[in-house]
Order: sequence, then C-alpha cells, then structure tokens
Amino acid sequence: MSTEARRSAPTREAPLGTHRAPGVRLERLDAAPQARVAVRTDIAGFVGIAERGPLHRAVRVDGWDQFRGVFGAHLAHAYLAYAVEGFFANGGNQCWVVRVADPATAAPAGAALPGADGIAGLALRASSPGGWGNRVEYRVGPVGPERFTLTLRFGEVVEVWHGLAARAEAVSGRDPERALNDPVTGSRLVTASWTRPPEGAPPPLPVRGWLTGGVDGLSALRPEHFASEAENWGVGALTSVDDVALVSVPDCWPRPTTPARRPRRPRDPCATAVPATERPTAPGKSSVDGGLTVDGGSTVDGGDAPVRFTAQETAGLHQAVLRHCERRADRVALLDAPPAPACGTVITPHDVVAWRRQFHSSFGALYHPWLVVLDPRTGGTATVAVPPSGHVAGLCARTDRTAGVHRAPAGEALRLAVDTTSTVDDDVHGSLNSKGINVIRSARGVRVLGARTLADSDSEWRHLSVRRLVLALEKQITVDTAWTVFEPNSPDLRGELERVVSGVLEEVWRSGRLAGGTREEAYQVRCDAAVNPERELAEGRLTCLVGVNPPAPAEFVVLRVVRTPAGVQVEEPGSGRG
Repeated sequence: MSTEARRSAPTREAPLGTHRAPGVRLERLDAAPQARVAVRTDIAGFVGIAERGPLHRAVRVDGWDQFRGVFGAHLAHAYLAYAVEGFFANGGNQCWVVRVADPATAAPAGAALPGADGIAGLALRASSPGGWGNRVEYRVGPVGPERFTLTLRFGEVVEVWHGLAARAEAVSGRDPERALNDPVTGSRLVTASWTRPPEGAPPPLPVRGWLTGGVDGLSALRPEHFASEAENWGVGALTSVDDVALVSVPDCWPRPTTPARRPRRPRDPCATAVPATERPTAPGKSSVDGGLTVDGGSTVDGGDAPVRFTAQETAGLHQAVLRHCERRADRVALLDAPPAPACGTVITPHDVVAWRRQFHSSFGALYHPWLVVLDPRTGGTATVAVPPSGHVAGLCARTDRTAGVHRAPAGEALRLAVDTTSTVDDDVHGSLNSKGINVIRSARGVRVLGARTLADSDSEWRHLSVRRLVLALEKQITVDTAWTVFEPNSPDLRGELERVVSGVLEEVWRSGRLAGGTREEAYQVRCDAAVNPERELAEGRLTCLVGVNPPAPAEFVVLRVVRTPAGVQVEEPGSGRG
C-alpha cells in the first residue's frame, strides 16, 4: 500500500522489487506540482468548398503547403483556399479544415484495367470525390513476367509504382492493393482494388488513359451541407474537435464564375482572370487552366458549379454557425458581411446594418468590407475580392500568441490584402462600430479597426476580447479540474478545488490578462458550504463561484492638445497637468 500526494510527481526512496518480506510498506512521494498546460486559443476551423480531399471530415492542417497537398489549390468558384492561405499568412500555424459537398451526388473518378496482357482485372479510383479526378492520367508500363509499372500524373504531381504484381495470387511483385492503399506510404491520387476479370477474350489493355466519372457534388449543394449537426456535415464535423477556438465559413457566399479573361485594370476586385493555358484533359472534355468550360465560357474547376444561396438561406446558415459556437461554448464565429451585389457596385452601410440586425450573439463577430488580394490563379497579375474572415482568424492567432487572448485582435495590418472593396469614412465607421460591425479600412495598410461581438451594444459581452478571454478561462479551469470527477464530495475537495481555480486565475492576473491592481479586484473564487447546500451535495453536485475582471479594449483614446507659453503640449486625460 502506498500513499500519494494528489497531482504530484513520484520520487520513491527504494526501487520497486527491493522488498523481500511480506508486509505494508510506505513510499514517500515528492510533492512537486505538475506544470500546467495552457489551452490554445489560436486554432481555427474552416468549412468550405475545396478541389479535393475527404468530405465532411475534419482534417488537421499545419501549413499552407499541407493544405494544397490535401485539398488542392485556389478555385474559380470558391473562397476556402483564399481564406486558409490568409490564415497562415497572417500568423496562424494550425487549423482544421472540412470540405463541403453534397455526399449524395459527389463521386470519385475511376478506371478499370481489364484482364489482358497477363494482368488480372484491377480498378483504380480517385482518392477523394470530385471532378479533379477526371484529370488524373494513368499509364501502364511494359508487362514482364507477372509484373508491371503504373505511372500516375495529376498536374505537376507524378507517382511511379514499379514492380506491381499482375494478379492477386502472383508469387512475385508488390500487391497493388497493399502498395497503393497504404495509409502512410500509398498513393495520394488513387486507390486500387482487384476486380473479377471479364469472361471470354479480354479487350486490349490501354497503355494510357484517364480516370472518368468524377463529380464535385456542388450543383445540389444546400445550406444544411455547411452546418448540420445531426448529419455531422460541415460545421457539424467540427463538433468533436476540442481544439478549435475560431470558426470561419467563407463559402457562405458562393463565388460566381466568370469567363476567363484578363482585367483591363490590374486592381479590379471582381476579376477572376485565368490565363488560357491548355492542359491535357480527359477524352471528350475541354479545358481552360484545367477547368471545364460551361455556360458559354465560364470556367469551373473540376465539374459542376455551386448554387447561389438566397439572402435568407445565408442568414440561416450564419445562425446555424452561431448556434454551433453557443452549444460548444469554447469558440467564436467570424462572419463575413455581404459582398457587393455585382461588379462595379458597392454594398451600402444601410445594407450591412440591416444584415447585422438579424444576429444577437456574443459568440460571433461580423466583418465588413471584403478584402482585395492578388489572385494566385493569375500569378498575381489580377486581383480578386475575398471574404475577410480567414485573414482575421490569422490575426487573432498571431495576437493570441504574441500578446494574449485578452488583447483585442485589431489595429494590425492584414497581410496579403492590398485594398478593400469599399471605402468607409470616419462617420460611417463610427455608426457601424456602435452597432457591432467590425470595419476594415485601408490606412497605412489594410487594418481591422473593430473588435465587437454580435451581442447588444449594452451587453457586457460586446467586446470580442472579453468573450474570448472568458471562454479560454472556462476551458482552462475545466481541464485543470477534470480530476475532481468521482472524488469524495467533502470539504477537503471543495478546498482543493478552490485552490486550483485560484491558481489558474492568479497566473492569468500576474501575466496582465485581468484588470485590477490587487487580486481581490481581479478575481474572486468561492467554493464553501454557503454555495454548496446539503441538497445539492446529496445530488452529487459541487459548485464553485468564479468572478473575473477582464480588461476592456481602449477603443477611444482622447489626447488633449494644450497651448501654453512654453509651447504646445499633448496630454492624456487625468494627467493632472494643464
């Protein structure tokens, strides 16, 4: 039998196995406290339309190159890639991504290698659904004694598989199923499976071909595909990911496809110009920069285009994202205000205010206007308008790591952004800010100049930094007190719980993340008999009351310019001078 100090690191006086005679031994343990692991608040969750990748499954992404490897490049009809690129460029270093499509209509491309030239039937299937698979080329090399070589090509990605067995029962060569389907070392483009060889004389084996039949599943896309908790679609797939603290759904506003062209003006935010570079395509398909040509010249990468939601449907989608954050109670939604109705027009402040009035939640923030960035699809020769939420999520992540979650994610320049789609003056800015709309302006760079939530203007949760700080504290306390479950509900446990919670808040206060000159002004913790009556103790409940004093952002700083005989002086209010 041994006694152990709770939550301590053991240092035994005698190693195990040295006791020879039966009996009770006491092993003293060192009571050094364990280091606290701080919860992260800089991890974002993105939901949107991608070129490829698994559907409705959250995938951890640790960098922009990894995103491109899993989900593909920028699309002419979606914003997800632009948002994730903006996140990493502005300081983010980890996120979770969910690709959205209609699972009932999305389908992977495939091809069958019939039994011929000594090869038994083998089927290839694209690694994920989507029209991207229609651009995967395969080549079968010379077939030796029960072996062959398979070459796969998708754009600049080339995979060569040597020494594959020509039949499942072959005694030599690598089994294509095991080689290509291995989760670590297998193909990133296709999966393979043996099929029953056709009866009779097999047709000649093609030495070169294309996968066919891939469908993106976007033409039947509905708002529920973006945020269905019941089906675990879209945002619902983020429910089981505890690390997410910021949520962005940039494709709430589907991007209209336009004919491939170069803009007359290099900074036209509505342009989606793509150089007409011909690439090899599947038989029977035309291509401009790898995309299908539809509707008299509109380009859509890899297949069908997403439908445009009505304003009512998009508002319902925003509401669903906010409800997700409220239920989880550990994350906030960064929402994008409506874009310009059409090229050459701007959205009015009245329209933005009318849109904001539909939402009342401290678990979300709204940003206006959209950003203008150089479009990577054109090599930076044209610009494109993109929603700001991805770039703002990166700014939040950078601010959290460099200063702390208590600091308002505002005042910093957004990287990659070269302009905004509309200009906001001081009067309009003041009106929008008072209504909880965070304005982005081009002033010594493109900067976020607001950090309000969608709560009412008189709510104590109207500041985004306050809401996020309290959520972080709640999560930290939950993690640090998880050991109390099933402990005896006694005065000792209540005292220990109060000590642990006070330790968390003491550390936060000393790091400057709570307001107050003394700890009594910064936080209060109570876990005594007064807040735990016998009735609740009998039900197995233990209550700990916590009060904190979070610092509010200094949104309005007034400097007094005083003219004195000695000259002009600039003073802050309360300085006691002048």
